[in-house]
Amino acid sequence: MDKGLKHYVAFGVDAAGVARATYEFNSLDDTEARRRAETYLATHDIIELWRDHRRIARLQRAT
Repeated sequence: MDKGLKHYVAFGVDAAGVARATYEFNSLDDTEARRRAETYLATHDIIELWRDHRRIARLQRAT
């Protein structure tokens, strides 16, 4: 992994909170990772963004 980059995982989850897709990527910080995770809302209604054992955000597609 490149210096300064942190590992993140974004899960596309259903309404019950069950993960239906997993996206792993590296970003410089939580803000950049959140912007990247928001792009997955085009495919999923809900995205949970995690770094290690900490949930960064739960994003929901605008209706």
